[in-house]
Amino acid sequence: MLFGSYLYGQASPSAQSDKSTLVTGAFPVRSDRSNEVHGFGLRGDSVRNGNELLSCRGNCELTLGSVVLNADEVDFHSETGVAEARGNVRIKALPLYGVYVPKITPK
Repeated sequence: MLFGSYLYGQASPSAQSDKSTLVTGAFPVRSDRSNEVHGFGLRGDSVRNGNELLSCRGNCELTLGSVVLNADEVDFHSETGVAEARGNVRIKALPLYGVYVPKITPK
């Protein structure tokens, strides 16, 4: 499974007390209307930080803006913003507060 957009970032690892590793960073999101900066977080049993590739193995959780991806394994390419998820994969969209979303009525 691929999950991507226009993301670029740098990451900094930090250890957590629950024996999982958390890597966080920021990336600019470029669109035709605006340029914004969003954060990301990658947590799991084992997270390796390569040059442009973050590899997570075991109980992985990748948060990108308002989307949370959970999987057994995740490879996140910080330069391209592409995430490859394997195993038991779940994606959850978090609520967006203060954003107007038009109601879609079926025809």
